[in-house]
Formats: sequence, structure tokens, C-alpha cells
Amino acid sequence: MKEVSNEVKHAFAGWLVSTYSGSFDYTIGKDYYTIIRVCKNETFDYLYTQRHHNGLGLKRRSDLDYAGIYCNQDGLLYDDQYRLQELIDGTIQSPEDLRSQLKEDVCQAVEAQINDDRRNLQISELASDQKRKDLAYYQERPAMDEARNAYLFDTYHNEGHFSFRCDYDPDCWTEDSLLAYILNPAQYTVAEVDAYMGSHQEDMLFHFLYMDAVSAAYADILNTPLAPVHKVKRIMAAMNDSSAKTVTVTIRKGGIEFTFKTEAHRLRRDCTCTYSTWDILAADRREFERLFGRAASYRPEDILRITYARSVLYQI
Repeated sequence: MKEVSNEVKHAFAGWLVSTYSGSFDYTIGKDYYTIIRVCKNETFDYLYTQRHHNGLGLKRRSDLDYAGIYCNQDGLLYDDQYRLQELIDGTIQSPEDLRSQLKEDVCQAVEAQINDDRRNLQISELASDQKRKDLAYYQERPAMDEARNAYLFDTYHNEGHFSFRCDYDPDCWTEDSLLAYILNPAQYTVAEVDAYMGSHQEDMLFHFLYMDAVSAAYADILNTPLAPVHKVKRIMAAMNDSSAKTVTVTIRKGGIEFTFKTEAHRLRRDCTCTYSTWDILAADRREFERLFGRAASYRPEDILRITYARSVLYQI
């Protein structure tokens, strides 16, 4: 694809900052383009473009495609939809990028105000029955699962202290909210922080109470060294240090020792409770089923040894 010349880029930049409301015409190879601007308000122009082959004049009977937004306050382009990027050397921010930035900024501001201290909230107890019911549910299995994942994947490195995290998620842009944000990101962000702090006190307290349950579950894992999850972690670590695609596993199950070959990828994951026999090589799987039953599986605590070639990857 042919690139736009520097002369065209310079002319386009000049057209944007001018007060001229006519079209901007340029060519790439044999293709002709016309860009026009439509004034949204005193700050923003919407850009539309047209591609054609028969001259530089605007084709009255052809559709115009929305191209993007020009802000004459900061001189930047937004929401590139149709080849605007090739006309400039800078970055054109998309609404998705702006929304991600807003989310990051609001979350950081809220977390700074809370400072990981629930005493900075305006409430100290959950008020709604539904929130209390939700908390009772999440304090059980979800909290245990999150603590397990944190332990297995080293998500937290501060011995089970789980810091407050803001869960603010911006609404999808409307036309007015997008333009308001572009016009003054800092002011828009402050307004969103204030609105969130005013309307999500119970949600933030819920988060603290839930993370108390996660911390307790994490501490229980650390204080129970014989729990199967510790073997799962050692197996995962051993397998992730190896590039093996197939390994040899020796288990002791029901007093019977059995050695088989299996694909390694399953052992690199959290098995939760048991490993499936699906990845065992076919001949070995048939023998496994003969010894232990067709519906049988094996647990992390059943594994005695994992080898690859002549190397022992894991052994109890």
C-alpha cells in the first residue's frame, strides 16, 4: 500500500487548524479521497470521507463515511474510523482507549482516598439484606477458590494481605459524555470519582469483608502443609520448568503402583481435585481402566514420581 506523502500530511494538518470549512482532497495511487468537516459545536468537528476514482470533486450521489472527531481545543484527532491515521504522524485515541484511561484514573483516585483502610468509608456495616446474603455466599466457595488461585499462581506476595481494589467500570460512552471527557479529562474524572464514592460505599465495604474471607482462606492454606494444594503447586512448578510434551507418571492408588505416559499440559494446570485420564496414552489408559475402573481418575497425592527422558521432574 502506498503511503501518504509528507506534503499531504502537512496540508492536512493546516486544513484542520484552519477555519476553512471546505473539503480536503488528496490521492493515494489511483484512489482519490475527499474529507469534509461538519461542525458539532464550537469545539468539535466531525469528519467524513469519500473515496472515488473520477476526479477530485465531491461526488454528490455517493455516501460519506464517518471518519473521526477533531477537537480544535487541543488540536487532536479522536475515534479514527477511516484512514485518518495515515494522514498524521501522531496517535489517534479511540473511545475504547479513552474509556480504559478513565477507568484506570478513577480506580487509582478511589483507591488513594480509601488508602486500604475501611475506616475511610462512611459506613461500617452492610445495610441491605441482599448484600448480607451475597457476602455469606462469597465467604464460602468463591473466597476459597480465590485464595487457592492466589497461592498457586503467586498472585499475592505479602503473605495473604489482599489490598482494596476499586471495581469502578465506566458506562459506555454517549455522544455527550465522550465529548465532555475529551474536552476536560481531569474534570470528568473528578466528577466520576465523587459519584462513585457517593454511591458505592456498601460495595466497597463488601469488598473489604469479602477479602477478609479470602485472607482467612489463604492463611488456612499456609497453615495446612499437608493439604493437597501444596502438592498441586509443586507439580505445576516442576512441569512449568520443563518443556516436555509427554511425561511418565508413576502413581500408587489403592495399594497398586502403576506407571503410564500422559500429555504434560494437564499437569501444568490446577487439577482442583483429580486429574482426568483423558490425556493418558491410549494403551496405558486401557490398562489404567482395567486396574482402577472405567470412571477412575488420579489425585495429586497419588503421584509418586514424574519423569521425562532420564530426568526426574517431581518425586515425593
